Amino acid sequence: MGLESKLDEIRGVFPHIDGMIYLGAAGSAPFSLVVYDAVMDCWNRRRRGSDLEGTGHAWFSEKAVQCREEAARLINADADDICFVSRVVQGLNMVRDIIGHNDPWAKGDNVVLTDQAYPSTGHTMLALRRMGVELRKVGNVNGRIMREDMEAAVDDRTKLVCINRTSVGSGFTYDVEAVCSIAHEAGALVVDDAIQTLGAKVIDVKRDGVDFLVSGSYKWQCGPPEAGILYVRRELCEGLEPAFWSYINVDRGPGVTGMDMFPFGAQDHDPLESYPASFPGNAQRFEPGTTATDQLWGWHAALRWLNSLGKEKIEERVHGLGGYLMEGLREIGCDVKTPDDPEEGALNTLRHGLIMYSTGSYEGDQASARAMRARPLKPIGGPTVKYQGGFGGIRVSPHIYNTEGEIDAFVEYQKQVMKRL
Repeated sequence: MGLESKLDEIRGVFPHIDGMIYLGAAGSAPFSLVVYDAVMDCWNRRRRGSDLEGTGHAWFSEKAVQCREEAARLINADADDICFVSRVVQGLNMVRDIIGHNDPWAKGDNVVLTDQAYPSTGHTMLALRRMGVELRKVGNVNGRIMREDMEAAVDDRTKLVCINRTSVGSGFTYDVEAVCSIAHEAGALVVDDAIQTLGAKVIDVKRDGVDFLVSGSYKWQCGPPEAGILYVRRELCEGLEPAFWSYINVDRGPGVTGMDMFPFGAQDHDPLESYPASFPGNAQRFEPGTTATDQLWGWHAALRWLNSLGKEKIEERVHGLGGYLMEGLREIGCDVKTPDDPEEGALNTLRHGLIMYSTGSYEGDQASARAMRARPLKPIGGPTVKYQGGFGGIRVSPHIYNTEGEIDAFVEYQKQVMKRL
């Protein structure tokens, strides 16, 4: 049985969606009572004066352990393969710097990305140009990244291949295992920005063989705005020294946890010698310690809620709503640009619920997006015009809280708007 039987329960988590038609999961999740209740629980405990219930330092909180476990379930990883970041761009900066710290970037090296990358990916890697590193941009073919073009771009001087698992505008989703195969054959690493996928589609990092995966929590995971993960493949960890050092992360031996890690009260406590320059053999060595405790509480609640629904059932629902939307848009004469099925020779044509379409002109797309926000009675939130590498249109992103009736209303209104264009 799918999630249809739980739809009223799911919609009850988002109290504002009855006043509008919200089709914007790709931008930001609507206000969630699951997150709100957890954050308020954290602060209410603090108000009572309790630092002993996991509301003090985030990295000592039991919620941190639980949060890693829930996030790991969503991507088929081990909890120790995950460290926390506040946003995707922080994780991308960390990956760039970890690589450079261990094997300094040099003139002649290159990074491969695509013209379908989100700006945070490209902008983060621009810093490498100062060192003579080439940024190789693979161009799209009608939104598709062709295997032969990726293979031509990756060579023995490629250190990193950057992908957005799901393209921010089009919904085109990569066969990440195929991308990793191309990169690894040349000795390159892969960083996967999965913020548009995690919480909507099943992810299996072990099957894919991805080296780094980064994601924020506030889109398809329906989480708070300042939380996220950086996954690092276990086999890489011991060979990579952190670029960001924190005494909180040092490995003081088996069984030494909590405040026992920090011998502040010892007579021979020393700011250098008491903290050996060694770290755990997992992703905990990269933990920057920047996630706020209340955000962690909210995110843990959101992850636990998603896992209780089942990631396979979530994917089925999101995929189904996307297909239903595509059919409706085609019936009224729109050009649906998101792929139906995988295409031979392309790396990124797996379908998502994130749908890209056009009314037939850029001006018509812009006018339609404006009209959605001004729809009488119930405005339509979320549809927006997006372009990457010359490919784009109107982006619509239904999630598990949406109904087929809402999609029908959206399509009917788009039909009315097109008649006025």
